[in-house]
Amino acid sequence: MKPRLGSLGGFLLALGVSPLLAQTVGNQVLPPLPAGQVIDSVMCADDPSETYALYLPSTYTPLKRWPIIYAFDPSARGKVPVKLYKDAAEKYGYIVAGSNNSQNFAMAEASKAANAVWRDTHLRFSLDERQTYTSGFSGGARVAGLVALRCSQCKIGGVIANGAGYPNTGGLHQKDSFLYFFSIGNQDFNWPEVMTARRDREQNGEAYRVREFPGPHQWAPPDVLEDAVEWIHLKAMQSGAQLPDAAFIDRFYSRMQAEAADAEKQGDAIAQLNAYRSLASDFGRFKDVEEYEEKLKSLKNSAALKQALKKEHGEMSDQDVLTGEVTSKLSGLADAEPEARLALAGEISGAMTRLKSQGEHSKSERKGLVMLRAFNSLWAQGIEAGQAEMEQRHFGRAEVYFQLMSEITPEQPWPTLLLAENRAAMGDRKIAIKAIRESIKRGLKNPEVLEKDGNLQSLRSDPEFQKIVGELKANYVAK
Repeated sequence: MKPRLGSLGGFLLALGVSPLLAQTVGNQVLPPLPAGQVIDSVMCADDPSETYALYLPSTYTPLKRWPIIYAFDPSARGKVPVKLYKDAAEKYGYIVAGSNNSQNFAMAEASKAANAVWRDTHLRFSLDERQTYTSGFSGGARVAGLVALRCSQCKIGGVIANGAGYPNTGGLHQKDSFLYFFSIGNQDFNWPEVMTARRDREQNGEAYRVREFPGPHQWAPPDVLEDAVEWIHLKAMQSGAQLPDAAFIDRFYSRMQAEAADAEKQGDAIAQLNAYRSLASDFGRFKDVEEYEEKLKSLKNSAALKQALKKEHGEMSDQDVLTGEVTSKLSGLADAEPEARLALAGEISGAMTRLKSQGEHSKSERKGLVMLRAFNSLWAQGIEAGQAEMEQRHFGRAEVYFQLMSEITPEQPWPTLLLAENRAAMGDRKIAIKAIRESIKRGLKNPEVLEKDGNLQSLRSDPEFQKIVGELKANYVAK
């Protein structure tokens, strides 16, 4: 979901700290942290209110400098990206730190969290400033992009953005010099903006790679994130930040050649563009890529690519058309009088239900995906509208949106969990507990979701809430 992001002026301080020497804060000695395992929560030494999940490669030693990926989840679940990156981080020697405080609809807190994690990791670990990267999902991807854009002292080498394009900076794309890896589900409502970002970077000659995977709005699966790590690893070799590994380069090159060959066989001009672009620009220091430079030049002037891009743009336009009328109805829902609101909710529900059904049963894969993206976009708009109202303490208005989205997606636990948060904020414990129970019926299984939900703080001493958490713990097997 897209957060409303403001300026990151003065985002981070120039630290001036040697990571090889700084091992204390005041009189506090920082104990060593275990390597080779995911640590759910590391408390920042100079701000105990800030924590982050961490993965240190099993071979970590302070006698060398290490690449690091700073990860931002829109729901402050630092462990989620750290676990997803863990295997690739171990394989290629990357530290991963995921903030447990940065979240959507709280830009000041996200800035504070990023600053705290940055400072703490620089105090504790030996880091390579030439290989510092940010990553995030949805609103977290926008935070990751803003850190790269606004923090000149950070010297961010690249951004790995999942489920979103560029940050909302209030203007046109700000040309940059760092790497950008985009991953996006083919049903993700943010698919159009990622494809637009790809077009921008291709036109501007900026470094990028795009991976599309089957699925909705979510963090990319581990294999896609491993591809992201491999790509920034390759680019680090190309820039001289990493020593070249001939075997690794050969494997990656062969894989991209196979990707290009498959795209040619399928007649997929955009996939060919992605493959030729990588072969021509990512391997120039290591391989003779003249063949792919010529193929790329020829493809960019071809009718096939122009037609493919036109078709892609048509999909974006179709999504806008499908969402347009319902978006305006959603915007006016909370302001409508009770009787008119009931009718409006019925119209919204009917339109969204039809979109979802038609998308799932369409004989045309392309049209089906467009409809599912449109449905997912409207669902996200409804959820975000409710969250925005709840942030403003307009609890009655927030409930209108959460209740409607709950009815439209009876299989989804998140709208009912948001209803629970809203009721908890209103002081209605009984209904809040009931909504939590409903979320569990709908598939909520992880007790940490409830335990770490700051909006459920008022329920933690409630015996029924404690019973629910205990039941979940008894049945939940962490993955």
